[in-house]
Amino acid sequence: MKRKILITGASKGIGNAEAQKLSSGNELFLHASKKSSFKNKIKNAHYFGYDLSKIENINPFVNEIKKTTNTLDVLINNVGIMILERFADFKDEDINTLITLNLHSHLLLTKKLIPLLLKSKNPHIIFMSSMSAKNQIEGESVYAATKAGIMQFAHVLRNELAGEIRVSTIHSWGVNTWGDPEGSPILVPENIAEVVEFILDTKRPFVIESIDLSHELQWKGTKAPWSPENN
Repeated sequence: MKRKILITGASKGIGNAEAQKLSSGNELFLHASKKSSFKNKIKNAHYFGYDLSKIENINPFVNEIKKTTNTLDVLINNVGIMILERFADFKDEDINTLITLNLHSHLLLTKKLIPLLLKSKNPHIIFMSSMSAKNQIEGESVYAATKAGIMQFAHVLRNELAGEIRVSTIHSWGVNTWGDPEGSPILVPENIAEVVEFILDTKRPFVIESIDLSHELQWKGTKAPWSPENN
């Protein structure tokens, strides 16, 4: 069944892997901070360039989507950034960027696109959270706060939209988007894309509310290899 699927943060990493996985037989609406970020374009895809760390770009982005389509079947809220720092050393502007991009933009975009999703016979929203939302990893205080916010928002939204739009959340441990050697004991973006496809292929009224992912040998602890050192 052909779906109209909007993926934010789709030019690289997890979002790009999702786009590649879902490209066959679907019409894609792919977002990045700049259109020039898309290097290998997918047939039957529409491209949008808006920096969502600037909240004033939400309305122009939504307006352009509405000019392109009057309905959506799937919204994958994938866009985000990770900034690692001991909280006492965090720059104010970095806190604002994390909260705006990872949380605020997701809430506003979802709200403004619900009317398009309600026109679908089988609408679905997927949020990309993180296992940081459930753990206490040093250096991830603000990042974890945004992902915990997404997790709880999705839980409440699922209840509010029950019977209308299915809502799912993915929580993954670290995903290799920074170039670790092939074969490292860590998830890769394609693993997340496979899970997204699995979630979307489940039939109503069954819904995967949330799912936790990791490599079977993946590191798990409170102090990560990438956590900042104590001064």
